[in-house]
Amino acid sequence: MKIATQVILGLNFSLVAFLGLHERANAANYDIPALASASLDDRTHAQIMSDGITATLKVTPSRQCGARMVWQNVDPQAPASCQVAYLIIKDLAHPSSPDVSFALSPYGSYGPVNHLTMSMYHLDTSSSAPQIMVSAYTGGAHCCEITSIFGLAADGTWKETLVGSYDGGSPPEVIDAAHNGSAEIVTFDQSFLYTFSSHAGSYPPVILEKYQGGILKNVTKDSVYKSYLQQQLEESQNNWIQYGKSEPNGFLAYYVATKANLGQFSEAWNYMLANMDLQKDSMFGVSFCDFKPGNHKECTRDEQSPLPFPMGLALFLEKNGYITDDQAKSVPLVPSIQSVSGNTAGHYNPDFSCTPPPEHNGVAVMLCENSLAAKHELEFDQVYYALRQVVGKDGWKLLKQEVILDENAANESCGLPIPGATDQSIPSNGAACYISAMDSLAEKYRRRLSGAALEEASRPIDTHIALQKKLIDLGYLPAGSTADGVYGESTRIAVGTWQRVAGRPEVNSFISNADADALLPATSAAPTSTPSVPAPNAAPSISTIPTPSPAPSVQNHAKPSQLFGLAIWIVVLVIIFGFTLYFLPFAIACIRDTTKKGAVFAVNFFFGWTLIGWVAALVMAISFETQSDYELKQKALSKIVNG
Repeated sequence: MKIATQVILGLNFSLVAFLGLHERANAANYDIPALASASLDDRTHAQIMSDGITATLKVTPSRQCGARMVWQNVDPQAPASCQVAYLIIKDLAHPSSPDVSFALSPYGSYGPVNHLTMSMYHLDTSSSAPQIMVSAYTGGAHCCEITSIFGLAADGTWKETLVGSYDGGSPPEVIDAAHNGSAEIVTFDQSFLYTFSSHAGSYPPVILEKYQGGILKNVTKDSVYKSYLQQQLEESQNNWIQYGKSEPNGFLAYYVATKANLGQFSEAWNYMLANMDLQKDSMFGVSFCDFKPGNHKECTRDEQSPLPFPMGLALFLEKNGYITDDQAKSVPLVPSIQSVSGNTAGHYNPDFSCTPPPEHNGVAVMLCENSLAAKHELEFDQVYYALRQVVGKDGWKLLKQEVILDENAANESCGLPIPGATDQSIPSNGAACYISAMDSLAEKYRRRLSGAALEEASRPIDTHIALQKKLIDLGYLPAGSTADGVYGESTRIAVGTWQRVAGRPEVNSFISNADADALLPATSAAPTSTPSVPAPNAAPSISTIPTPSPAPSVQNHAKPSQLFGLAIWIVVLVIIFGFTLYFLPFAIACIRDTTKKGAVFAVNFFFGWTLIGWVAALVMAISFETQSDYELKQKALSKIVNG
């Protein structure tokens, strides 16, 4: 409802105020007036002239409506005839040279663009001729003004450079942001709109561009523009404070981005932490999925959930070039973008959530920040969960107590902090010592395994993750499951179910080397070497493994709970609703018991798929007389006749 209201209102108040402050500042200190300007409005012709160049906007009928134009790609669905807007440029200094004409776009009230404007500026100091900036409005509640610059190139030809399409209803401003006689074009980074707050609460950072030789260059971070950016920032901050600091995360994203452009990232980050909204909003924010390459439909539910604002902001700013990877890493508990590309990119996450990690636990923080340490923890987990399956539920408690004692002893030997202690700092060699300790523990517990359990516990972690992903793809694990290489109860049940359905020789819920090859036939899942470790006499036999809980049978690896990516009950409800709506006129005719229900049904059935046919059937259902009215009329006529 909130977004719908904003769409109806058009440009939001905060953005209007933001742009208004920006315009007032420019008008007072920075604005460069155009050499000449004109608007086409409802006319078919407008012309401006300066420095020996004449520019004309002209709208003429055309039968080439689908042709490629400056603001239109080839459109095979275009109408046969239309009005097309042209820009015609004439060099008065060379009267013998032909006019240069650019077809801009189909134009008019029903066309893709309208409200054409043009202005002349000296944007390029290396060119003797002025440049022509042409803009048009594309329509929409929040959109858009599309703009191109037409300039005379060094080879004597006129070329078009697209500035872009931006929110608002006016062309980009041309200013002298450094007060040095040079012209800059002002636009805004629209990727911030709707990202961390509603459109009404979003503040898009300023972008300054210079035009030279037909190329636009982003110069926002140049030191000569610091004073201008600082003034814009202060005015926007005062505006945000004046209106009650509403939707703080929308403003703070802009604040940190602009401060980063000014070289003041650390200072801005502390200000953000002190003023941010801690509440997660499912409508806004970013997730790990936003930074992963490939098809986002493959993201798990956890990857799609909104990140805490500071973490999401750091990743977003890095992705969009406001901060470096090192700056992102300098923020506590915020991984680099490379780290969220998934384990296949060489990054490993521990067996607990890092968003955020457990509090007052320096070892947990280390595992979230150190991929290699997390990998060795996962490798120990493989051995632990294999042994856990061997001992069965009756032995889980004793096994867990034994592992906790061993891990605590290992951490203490490495000088790692005890969770909850005041000092949670990690010694300089803490990560390396932890890795060595985990490897020793993994080897110790691996000696208690044999057969398929030993084969599974000796397999590379990347292969374990690939096997879990395969079980997810086949439908043995839910689509939202996380493939982390840890084989808990759900994975054990999935493995056992697959073994039964696939007719494997042994159903024991362990993935042997042969099972791994069967699941991933294209890649050998067997380790390079399997440690030959004799199993102690006390170790339970495979026969003690509990039988997995029954799981739904899998037919052709289909996912019965989904259809076309939607829950079946949603699809069924949509079908029922559509069917009911389609035959609503006939239903009304039946309820009213009209005398011509057959006629209503015929119109409804054969023509109801069109709006006119459906409305006609509805009118018939409402207007036809009812059976009771008909019978009353018949009785009245009978009395008159017999009267």
